[in-house]
Amino acid sequence: MALNGWHLGERIVHKKLWADDPRVSQQFHWIDGDLPDEHAKFHTRCLPFLPLTTLDAQGRPWGSILAGRDGKPGFIQNPRYSVLTMEAKVWPGDPLLESLKAVGPVGEMLVAGIGVEYSTRRRNKFAGKMTKWGHDNGTYNLSLIVNETIGNCPKYINVRDLIPHSTSPSIDSQRLQLLPGERLPKSVIDFIHECDTAFVGTTYEAPASEAALYPSHVGMNQRGGRKGFIRVMPSNGRTVVLPDYSGNRMMTSFGNIEATPLASLTFVSFTTGEILYITGTAQNLYDREAQKLMPFQDRLTTIHATGYTYVKDALPVRQRPETTVEYSPYCPPIHYLAEETPQAKLFDESHKTTALLTNVTFHSPSIATFTWEASYPVSVIPGQAAIMGFAPLLGGKKYQHMAPFDPSSVNDDRIRTWTISRTSSPTSFSLTMREKPGGTVTGALFSIARKLGEVKPAILEDSRPLSLSVDLVGITGDFVLPKPKPATQSSQHDIPDDELGVLVRQLSLTPAPRKKALWVAGGIGITPFLAMLRGLGDATGDWDINLVVSTREPDVLMPLISAALPPSNSHSHVRVDVFSNKPIPTFDEGADGTTLQRHTGRVTPSIFAELEWAKAAPEDREAFVCGPEPFEKVVVDALLGLGVEQGTIHREGFAY
Repeated sequence: MALNGWHLGERIVHKKLWADDPRVSQQFHWIDGDLPDEHAKFHTRCLPFLPLTTLDAQGRPWGSILAGRDGKPGFIQNPRYSVLTMEAKVWPGDPLLESLKAVGPVGEMLVAGIGVEYSTRRRNKFAGKMTKWGHDNGTYNLSLIVNETIGNCPKYINVRDLIPHSTSPSIDSQRLQLLPGERLPKSVIDFIHECDTAFVGTTYEAPASEAALYPSHVGMNQRGGRKGFIRVMPSNGRTVVLPDYSGNRMMTSFGNIEATPLASLTFVSFTTGEILYITGTAQNLYDREAQKLMPFQDRLTTIHATGYTYVKDALPVRQRPETTVEYSPYCPPIHYLAEETPQAKLFDESHKTTALLTNVTFHSPSIATFTWEASYPVSVIPGQAAIMGFAPLLGGKKYQHMAPFDPSSVNDDRIRTWTISRTSSPTSFSLTMREKPGGTVTGALFSIARKLGEVKPAILEDSRPLSLSVDLVGITGDFVLPKPKPATQSSQHDIPDDELGVLVRQLSLTPAPRKKALWVAGGIGITPFLAMLRGLGDATGDWDINLVVSTREPDVLMPLISAALPPSNSHSHVRVDVFSNKPIPTFDEGADGTTLQRHTGRVTPSIFAELEWAKAAPEDREAFVCGPEPFEKVVVDALLGLGVEQGTIHREGFAY
């Protein structure tokens, strides 16, 4: 069945996003009305499981997962032309069971599927209808007629090596009809935030005026990203937020939702076999409305769950042991919801803030501090980060579908986040950063600075004449120095309110326990701790800080640490343990209240047990870890091994 064009919902989306670009308006020709032989072979030979969209009795879409009994390809057959048949294992809780009840033994129903081969990132979509079905001892025999098919790009598929796995599926929790005010269970929300892959089901119910040209149908698509890229709103615990990344601009899923505001999400775990099925009402948000909900995300879809089923040990394949996921290089950093980052302050258009480059100081060829002057005063807690928009320097983002030699550029919004290493005044702040090989922003900044250092080095001291100004989008981060507990007052029942009574009350104050903090930095992960060290001079209360640093460049980092140490009149004490295979210089003279311990090699887990921090009561200590992800994992595992609770370890990742 050849398409006659885009239906109403798709036309609305295209007009909003692409202003009726003629290249987009003709892309419906990419969708074939027949099942090509190449696609048929792909479905029958390459797929261990198939996500399939169907509708329940209420017309809500659900995304099933169909597979053969042994978890191997071959459960799908292509007996003729555009017909696919399946002998599929269907476990308790899979939505297909309810959908089949809705149509009865002789009814037809709309279906759509997507086949994904995770070892090659190949995927093909199809849509059509199920014409007959039956079942025998838990195996369902399905017959489908395909009338729409298209090969999709592999852009956001994360590569995995999957092998068959025997299962014993069981329903963990289920609410097919959520009541107003009900929330998804915490275990379900946690599962969503652990997933990097989901399947999106949609439906298009054609209005009578267009039904002849654009018949009703359902859709199925795959969405991939970094783990946790799909978020759940904490405020209601049931609205799932799905960011939309740059694709082929067909916007078929968006178009279906625009016309028929319903959608399903199916999440799978390739390590445990858990499957979560969700259906709900859906809404597309664009530009400012999207950014209010999820800052820096221009397009997204919300799915307000109206039903769900959570099944354990169901997926009949697993990721091969001792293999790792190869994340798609096109996946952008995770964007969190505005309500998940309460410490963030974003500046809107009515208070547009810019930052002028005023100074550049090189610490090594690839590490430098860039100092900026904000156009308005900004409030920064030590450890927080600046969100910077570099479109004024680099130009705005332009649409491109694929970019094999620079895949991260496809979703590059020119916005970057760096921890502020120092604030010199309400408007002056410094960012100490490492140049990222191939990095668009750091590459440009370091190239400019190097060139200036060669031809006019004095301008690095005062860079204002360059007039290099970018956008200061906001200040964010909760990786900050916590406030110490205040002193407490002993019980005094009959103290008068006169001057003598005030003096008595002051003398009866019990000092707050001395707070213990462990700060662990890997390489340039020292940056937030530089700001927090400087903040100790202004902090009330006494601190015992154990700062553990792992570095390949001690000659670069040690002067930065020395310059940030609290003043001699600070009541805090800092012990610095530095691990490196290179000679470690000492601090500058005058680092009062600070001790330095040098270690050869990498950070060893045993160091944490030796520190005074480990001997403090759990309620009197804090742990902060900042560094590359593998480094953070080693440190966190070591702390957990000491009995530190996971929720008390603060982490600042490098996934900006």
